Formats: sequence, structure tokens, C-alpha cells
Amino acid sequence: MLKLQVVALFGALLAWCAWGGLSCRAQEWGFELRVVAQGLTVPWSVLWGADGWLWCAERPGRIIRIHPETGEQRLLLTGIPGLYAYSETGLLGMALHPRFPDSPYVAIAYTVSTGGTVELRIVRYRYDATEDTLTAPQVLLSGIRVGNIHAGCRFLNLPDGTLLLTVGEGGIPSLSQDLRSLSGKVLRIRWDGSVPADNPLPDSPIWAWGLRNSQGLALGRGGIVYCSEHGASTDDEINLLQPGRNYGWPAVEGYCDTPTEQQFCRDSNVVEPLYAWTPTVAPCGLAYYDSTLSHLPQFRHSLLLATLRGNTLYQLRLSADGRRITGAIPYALGLGRLRDVLVAPQGRVFLSTSNRDGRGTPRPGDDKIVELVPKAQDIGMTGGGEPPIHVWQEMDRVHCVVRSSVHLALVDACGRLLCRWRGESGQRWTSPQLAPGWYGLIVHAGTRTWRQVLLVP
Repeated sequence: MLKLQVVALFGALLAWCAWGGLSCRAQEWGFELRVVAQGLTVPWSVLWGADGWLWCAERPGRIIRIHPETGEQRLLLTGIPGLYAYSETGLLGMALHPRFPDSPYVAIAYTVSTGGTVELRIVRYRYDATEDTLTAPQVLLSGIRVGNIHAGCRFLNLPDGTLLLTVGEGGIPSLSQDLRSLSGKVLRIRWDGSVPADNPLPDSPIWAWGLRNSQGLALGRGGIVYCSEHGASTDDEINLLQPGRNYGWPAVEGYCDTPTEQQFCRDSNVVEPLYAWTPTVAPCGLAYYDSTLSHLPQFRHSLLLATLRGNTLYQLRLSADGRRITGAIPYALGLGRLRDVLVAPQGRVFLSTSNRDGRGTPRPGDDKIVELVPKAQDIGMTGGGEPPIHVWQEMDRVHCVVRSSVHLALVDACGRLLCRWRGESGQRWTSPQLAPGWYGLIVHAGTRTWRQVLLVP
């Protein structure tokens, strides 16, 4: 019976190809969106944990873990003492220790209001796996002047075990050039809050300066550090960060392309951006998709940028050495404002929306975390109605996530059974490695059956 089903599927495949569907599919993005979690409030920072869960910091002051397949949420922290959340402030960046969970530390950045002044505070918590909660807060940095706008703050672990973090200038542009102030800077500290001895300025956490409000950091091939930067009315930027360098704000917006800017750039060791946007798109979260990853191969050796005003995910293709942006591809996903983008170690890509931040228009289910799921390179699943399973293919393996209880059978072109599997809602299945050829996937749920043809090249 299975053999007859597969033969029928191959006939449908040939008819579909003759109609020309393959050329239409080739023009698509190659991925679709899967909602991982919804009903969130401004998920500002989304990380991949060594436990295989997503770690999420929401701006009003909640930290949760989210199972990436089932969407299950576990509350780790709420009620942060002294948290001030208004306009662009609140709980912002978050980082997990690079040796987590052996060193079970979590760094967070949030704002407090003291005497009418809004300040950024960097605090390290310890994760208690037994109680599944964050405990023992230790202040690493405090008293960093920001404001109700332009607070930053994004973290990035460097290969040497130190921690970078961005700080906005709080709406006071002159602070970006003032080396006595930590505002409008990128800072580098150790995980105990101490200052590395090889920082550019003695006994100072300042690593780079002349920045307006950076909310994206990414580590590329060879240790290159990239940064997204909010411009004012013009010139949003992507910068290649270097220690001890000036990035020009407020004297320079975008490139050094006016006589006054050119003089300041020469005098102040200014680094020009790799890319700039006018009109602005409000760049936020930034991630690097490595050239070795194959989950979404169209993104290889590119930066992925989430934008707020642009409501778009940008793929920024990089030159071989990673020091130039050779092209920008926009993906208007229809999700509204995008706050963060995460590339997990396996190459999976997750996005968070920011439609409930006071500047967006909330949509049903907002805010959300979604995954960009590869589209199956086949004719689709036949059987009528919404399939209870989402299937995609990566080279010689087939993957699926199920939406309800199913029985699955994988057969070869002769109808021989290769494997069976039973799954429940939210579970994920990966086939064994497959030789080149045609395969059939048959899915039973209740009294209904769906079938799908797959080609392994």
C-alpha cells in the first residue's frame, strides 16, 4: 500500500513540475515564519542557552526561559529592585556567561531613576538550576548617565572572555566625545566588573566612543565586532568596531562627506561606517550568520539586522574578509517593529517583535518571538486541510515539527519502510542521513492522512 501511495505522489510531482511551479518556488525567500511564543511585552533581548531554551528579557522587567519547540515559559526573575521603565528605558540587554552553565552567571542592563536622573546599571545574577531562578545580584557598573531616550544597551561576549556593552548618550550628544563620561560609548569589562588592563584608556571601561545609541552587537569571523547605530534624522549606521577609535557622533553623521566632517575625521581618528541608511530604519538587534551554517544557507556569511522603523529584517552580505558590506537584502516579514535577532549555534534564526513599546501598533498575539523555518523543497503536503506537521529539508536530512499527535512513516522510492515515528504537539523529528534519491513521507493524524514527496540531491 505504501508503494502505491509513493508512486501516486511521484505522478503528482511530475505534473506539478511541468506546470512550472519549481520556477515560482525558486523566487521565494526559502523560509517561512513559525510563532514560538506570543503575548510577550517588548522582548528586548533573546539569547540561546546551553540548556537548549531561549532566554528572554522583557523591557518592563521580566526574565523568562522559553522552550523553542513547545513555547513553554518559565519565569526566572521579576520585580527588579529600583527598575525604572518609561519611554525607551527599562530592562534592556542580557548576556549569559560564555562558560554557562559551569559559570552560571547572567548579566543584565536596566535603568534606575535617582534624584531625577536616569542611570544605567549593569548587574550580574547567578542562575540557580535547582530552583530555576536568578539570585544573588551583584552590581558591576552603576551611575552611568542616560535618559528617557538613548539608553542602549546590548551585550556581546568576546573570545577572550571579556564582555562588551553599548551605552547610549541619553539624548545629550556632547557626552559621546567626553572621555570622562561612559555615555555614548562601547564599554569592555570582565565578568566580575573589573577593567581589563589592555583597554585603550588606562583604568577605564571605555573601548570605543563617539556613538549615539547602539542597540546591536555581533561577533563575526576572525573576531570582527559589528555594531548597529541609531542615527538622528539621517544616517543609521553599521560600524566595524575597533578599540580606541572614535565613531564621530555628534560631529559626524554617517560618512565623512562634508568639509567640516572630513576635518574632524582626520583630527579625531574617526572610523567611517560600513553602511548607512537615509531615510533611517532604526536598526536594532544584530547577528552574524556563519559561513559554515546550513540551516538557512542563503544567509551564510551575512549580518542579520532587525529594524524598528523599517519593520524589516535585513540581510547584509559581507565580503570574504568581512570588512565590507557588499549588498543589503530586505525581508518585509509583516511582523511590525523588530527588536532583536538571534542566530542559534545550529543556524536557527529567531526574531522578537516590539509592537507594544509605545511606538508600535500592537497586533493579535503581540509581542511575539518567531523562528525563520526553512521551506521544504518539494511539492508540498497533500491530503487537504492544514497539515498537522511542518516539514523542511536540509541537504541529506528531513526535519519536522508537529502540531498535534501524529504517526509518521518514511519510505524510499520503492515503498520500503525506512523508519516510523510517533510524535506529540511541539516535538521535533530529524530523519537519519539519506542517500540521494526520492522519498515519501506519510503522516497519519486521527482518521486523516497527508503525504509528501522529498528529493535528496
